[in-house]
Amino acid sequence: MLKDRMVRVKLLKHYREQRALSYVGRVKTQSEGWIVLEAKGVMVGRNLPGGAQVDAQAAPVLVPRDNIESIAVLPDTFDLNAIQVAIEGQQIRLVVKGGADCLLGEMGEG
Repeated sequence: MLKDRMVRVKLLKHYREQRALSYVGRVKTQSEGWIVLEAKGVMVGRNLPGGAQVDAQAAPVLVPRDNIESIAVLPDTFDLNAIQVAIEGQQIRLVVKGGADCLLGEMGEG
């Protein structure tokens, strides 16, 4: 169902101080127990410049379904090499041209 789609996968936080982490990229394959992406990691933190750190290069990532908080489907035209984040109030959001911006985390996280 999600194969070959561009997505933002937000991971669960298992403790309060953990930084919010999402992966943004293309779904390569999936099963009942996991999803594989060719993606960049985006980590939110109040002491990071611009509120988030984005991986320089995409890499294969296997994410267990039990670790996923939410998945947002992005437009197929989303440019993985031009990821932008914006701060709106306390929220740090992924800028999505041609679609709705996605929540990455809150300024107070991590």
